[in-house]
Amino acid sequence: MMRRLLTYLFLLLFSGQMVAQNLFTGKHEDAWIGLSLGYVNKYWRTDMGDKVIRENIWGEEGKKIHGVQVGVLLQPCLPVGLGLHSGLFYEYYYSVSQAVKNAGYDDFREHNLYLPLHALYRLPITTDASVSIFGGLGFNLAMWGSYNNSVRVRHYDGTLTTDSYVGEWQKYGNGEWPRHFNAQWEIGCSARINIFQLRFTYSRGLTDHHFYDGYKTQQNKIGISIELVGALDD
Repeated sequence: MMRRLLTYLFLLLFSGQMVAQNLFTGKHEDAWIGLSLGYVNKYWRTDMGDKVIRENIWGEEGKKIHGVQVGVLLQPCLPVGLGLHSGLFYEYYYSVSQAVKNAGYDDFREHNLYLPLHALYRLPITTDASVSIFGGLGFNLAMWGSYNNSVRVRHYDGTLTTDSYVGEWQKYGNGEWPRHFNAQWEIGCSARINIFQLRFTYSRGLTDHHFYDGYKTQQNKIGISIELVGALDD
């Protein structure tokens, strides 16, 4: 029993010494830059007091719209582990709903720019591995979005023709919902081994998207990404 306790104590002290050594002398203070590819989803949350509604763009409760995120990640970091988590990302969302097919809506598409501004703390595990936590503000700007509408006409002979057109941008976001711009509080974490990094981010909206009169509607988002990272001076 005593031998086992001494073994555990030795391993604990050794791992603590390794972490402390890498915290001040490792490569983790380098200004890391990365290429990111990830999955994102978002939904709109409205607190009505007696109930909370979570819905997608079609008003379907309990559902989200899904998309992809690509971009450049910046994580400059001081030797003590404190740094900045930022970058510039493009997000594309696509959603269909059978529930509104009869109303002539085929799909919804949206193109976004995303800018995170987070404080970061990085904890080295070895010279080639580390974990990080970050939090701060995030900003999304919908550059273009539309509902794809179709008008279906059934002729006397039984044939069905479809005339498609893309809904006007002015019908989405200008005085309507959702808004073009969204600000959000964000928190996340990442784990890195060598040049590979896995990142998770949760966003809670600050902007009111005005889905319902008298109630605030927030846009919330979840993202998970795989990234290739390296030092700027490599």
